[in-house]
Amino acid sequence: MTKETEQLQNRLRKGDKQALEEVYLRHKKAFLLFFASRSDSNVDLEDLYQDSVIAMYQNFVLKKLQLKTGSLQTYLFAIGKNKMAARVKHRSLPLKEEQEFTETFFELDGAQLSREQELLIMEYPKLGEKCKEMLRLYYYRGLTDKEIVEHTGYKDENTIKSYRSRCLKKLKGFIHGSK
Repeated sequence: MTKETEQLQNRLRKGDKQALEEVYLRHKKAFLLFFASRSDSNVDLEDLYQDSVIAMYQNFVLKKLQLKTGSLQTYLFAIGKNKMAARVKHRSLPLKEEQEFTETFFELDGAQLSREQELLIMEYPKLGEKCKEMLRLYYYRGLTDKEIVEHTGYKDENTIKSYRSRCLKKLKGFIHGSK
């Protein structure tokens, strides 16, 4: 493994958004070309790529993944193959956005989930739709408060911060009440 690849992995494990962008831009064209010849027209390759990159990034951040063999591209393509297979398998069942979000937590194959992670998965669905959307936009999609204002039509960034804070407090209450 090259020193550059090792440094990139270290940056990903630390949650470096710039490293995520580098990986995203570096592998996008090859990913889209590879999967274009292996998919039918019903698969949105852009979404498949974005979902795969997000899953890869979460594995680095949450699991502190360290690739000892292979490359980031190989790992990313493997995630893409699994996601494509899952989409083909479940094509007849339209997934709700919350289900896709929850599914991402379960992609931590081989990792033992902490009690807090298990509780988060269990309690998240109890939040109201607006709270789930707010948390999804900020934490899962990585939008800034300004982008969330533009996306949702909330009054301003302070409203977003306040509402997100209340949603997190509510979720923490569910989790701590389940222990």
